[in-house]
Amino acid sequence: MGDRQVPADLAALPKAEVHIHLEGTIRPATLDELCRRSGLTVRRKFSDLNGFIQTISGAWATMMNAGDYGRLVREYCAEAVRNGIRYAELELVPGGRPYDCLGEAVEAAARQRDVVVRFVAGLNRDLSLELAWMMLEAAKGVPEVVAVGLGGAENGFPPEPFAALFAEARRRGLRSAPHAGALDALGAERIQHGVRSVEDPALMAELAARGVPLAVCPTSNLRLGVVPSLDAHPLRRLWEAGVPVSVNTDDPGFFGCDLVGEYAIAGRLLGLDREGYARLARNAVESSFAPEGVKAELRGGIADWLADG
Repeated sequence: MGDRQVPADLAALPKAEVHIHLEGTIRPATLDELCRRSGLTVRRKFSDLNGFIQTISGAWATMMNAGDYGRLVREYCAEAVRNGIRYAELELVPGGRPYDCLGEAVEAAARQRDVVVRFVAGLNRDLSLELAWMMLEAAKGVPEVVAVGLGGAENGFPPEPFAALFAEARRRGLRSAPHAGALDALGAERIQHGVRSVEDPALMAELAARGVPLAVCPTSNLRLGVVPSLDAHPLRRLWEAGVPVSVNTDDPGFFGCDLVGEYAIAGRLLGLDREGYARLARNAVESSFAPEGVKAELRGGIADWLADG
């Protein structure tokens, strides 16, 4: 572990966030309001993925209006500015209302001036394939949707049933960013999480050789019991193996984290100096599906931050 000091201007480092769920960004006060409006109660205590899926599903159920998705985008962007986030890929799973909800989110994102927002059409392993295809159709002709993702419980829900959908998505020009466990079946270009790859040295070496990026979320891994402590997090092993990793917040509204904090955690785990923080930020940029012009601007901003130190 490193003992270098966190840069005082870490919030000013231009960042991309590439693993974050729109529904998971909800502020506690906003969730309180939606619970009162809907008459629903959301269980907010969890210790593992299954418990968290119940929590996020409850929050999801309170979002009764398409306008709620636009609100979440606006509130996320306000927080993003405070963390130096210039580009974000928000994954959203809008239930049985994909057309209206996606439209509201895209409209809200278009009004942002300080953060470029794009979307990942989120599919759930444990929801119906019919709903997944509805989401893909909702994204048709919406240039702000840049990728498809696949999340949810993995046990008993293999990725293979979604292979045809991902193939169709690629045919339409969408990128592939599934959660862990779907490198080949879904043609993953970026893997969300993927930290258990350290348990398979051959797989970790393959990720490094192929340059497949992992969008890692340290606080999420701690809160969901993937690691017993942050000191036990495998981020350093991935970094030293040459796997292109970025750090992200996943579901910050429930995990009580922000991106500056995740960078600080990575800095401690990896012993980062200023160049190391810049490298971490560049990893996120290069693993994103942002337009080349946006990437170039971010690269320039990171170089300027590095030079100012």
